[in-house]
Amino acid sequence: MAKSVAIFGGGVAGLSAAHELAERGFPVTVYERNAVCGGKARSTLASNPAGVPPGDLPGEHGFRFFPSFYRHLPDTMSRIPFRGGTVADNLNSATRIWIARAGAPRIELPAKYPQNPEDWMCSLHLMFTGIGVPDDEVAFFLSRLLVLATSCPERRVAEYEQQKWWDFIGAGARSDAYQTLLAEGLTRSLVAMRAEVGSTRTVGYILLQLLYGILAPTGFDRLLAGPTNDVWLTPWLDYLTGKGVRFEFGAVVQEIQAQSQRVTGVAIAQAGQAKTVTADYYIAALPVEIMQPLATPALTQFVPELAGIAGIDKSWMNGIQFYLKTDVPLNHGHTSYAGSPWALTSISQNQFWTRVPLSGFAGGQVGGVLSVDVSNWDQPGILYGKPASQCTKEEISAEVWAQLKQCLNVGQEFLRDDNLIWSFLDPDIQLPNCGNAVNNEPLMINVAGTLKYRPDACTSANNFFLASDYVKTYTDLACMEGANEAARRAVNGILLQSGLPASVAVWPLAEPDIFKPMIDLDRICFNLGLPYGHTVS
Repeated sequence: MAKSVAIFGGGVAGLSAAHELAERGFPVTVYERNAVCGGKARSTLASNPAGVPPGDLPGEHGFRFFPSFYRHLPDTMSRIPFRGGTVADNLNSATRIWIARAGAPRIELPAKYPQNPEDWMCSLHLMFTGIGVPDDEVAFFLSRLLVLATSCPERRVAEYEQQKWWDFIGAGARSDAYQTLLAEGLTRSLVAMRAEVGSTRTVGYILLQLLYGILAPTGFDRLLAGPTNDVWLTPWLDYLTGKGVRFEFGAVVQEIQAQSQRVTGVAIAQAGQAKTVTADYYIAALPVEIMQPLATPALTQFVPELAGIAGIDKSWMNGIQFYLKTDVPLNHGHTSYAGSPWALTSISQNQFWTRVPLSGFAGGQVGGVLSVDVSNWDQPGILYGKPASQCTKEEISAEVWAQLKQCLNVGQEFLRDDNLIWSFLDPDIQLPNCGNAVNNEPLMINVAGTLKYRPDACTSANNFFLASDYVKTYTDLACMEGANEAARRAVNGILLQSGLPASVAVWPLAEPDIFKPMIDLDRICFNLGLPYGHTVS
């Protein structure tokens, strides 16, 4: 008889683990603290204003996007049935990227596929030409990218993990345009990163993956063809339920109990009652902010690798949706608002929602949805002089709208006040009557030197596994892909403990083959204790 598995956390990581286990015949129960699964990826229902039919208009934690380097999550999605096909069919490719700037023309990034290192440098240089950064600074930035692209993995961990991205690219000694557009604008508005503190190993290599995607034939990224729940999560839950997965909602983990290198049970509170869950195997698919207080001395005595997770830092990246009378498509992809105090990025959703059109919601009264991610909650805005974390919901809405208009309405009026119906802020942002806001679901950030705090999916307790985006993975980023990969690693651990082969695929990030000879040469230098670029004679 297959051994039972209890999974705590019903976000992307928990659902991914349940998927792989259920397809291999394991009895699985998922325990989720909320009334629904999906975690940060889930849709929520927007609170509609008077005169608009209530209850059906989707809101989001933030827009969902699937960069071209995502491989694990699309593979899982290709095994979720949807209308005669699969959920993976609901990924629409974006074709453009805009960088909007206050008082300056917007930048549209090109898409070219280079064939050799010189082509890569030329294409990247063309990409950054005319953006307002001095040519010599662009050349320096590209030279730093080339160093990363041709460094061996061993050097990346030993040296670049310890170095802040800001320092590696010499941002402190360069122009404001360099800092705004290259040091910060290329990273923070797409992922929860801070150039000033993020490790070069993480920030630099994720940036390279994004740039490889821009210049690849497959395109930069993909977006969902409808609201997240409609075209992904609800079909996923239906599939898992059909596979026998059980879901227990309202289950809040209180304590993970361990003894003699094994977890013996997990204490939860559910519907006002305390109980202990027991199973053959346990997966903690909980985000780092939930896992940190659970890593007690009693637990870390038997799972010592959890002792370091207190050193993992977190940041905010949350969404706000603007509902428009008439659709404003903007570009067919992301718009990054360079220099915006709150590090904004947006997607005009309706052009991608081909499987579940917006016309079916709110009685057809909404023509467009502009979904915006706010990545900097600590910088004062342009209207009230306050950071987002100190603003009311109404002030956040007005401030974000003002920053969008300041960057977009240059030479052409894309956004008009009379076209805005209302906005909806991610409900994970809890705003007290006074003081700072609370974020119920922040994101891990890869601060330089913190890789050592992050555990592997397989722990010292031989029946206890971790599946979350803070776990060490190839993906190495707080994102859905990292969560899915971590879940795959946890399931492989269970398979091995069960005497079965580790059959769940895990892939490293792909890099252009043209850099491989230089990477191999750098490995020789590194093993000899030589710096990057040393000539071996």
